[in-house]
Amino acid sequence: MGLYYLKINDEVHAKECFDFVVNSGTKHGFLAEQVENSTMTSAWVIGLAWSHAMFVIMLEELIKLHVI
Repeated sequence: MGLYYLKINDEVHAKECFDFVVNSGTKHGFLAEQVENSTMTSAWVIGLAWSHAMFVIMLEELIKLHVI
């Protein structure tokens, strides 16, 4: 979703998506496939390679745009 927002030049919502992912990671920084929105806790598989890869791609894009 964050990458979509970057494509349409909506950096504010892109950063909000990125922050959601950062804030919903486990204490060790692992990303879950799903997050329980009310508790911000992992609700499904943790440690999927694709979710971490997408996080890195998003981070690179935000850095390029000087959003972070």
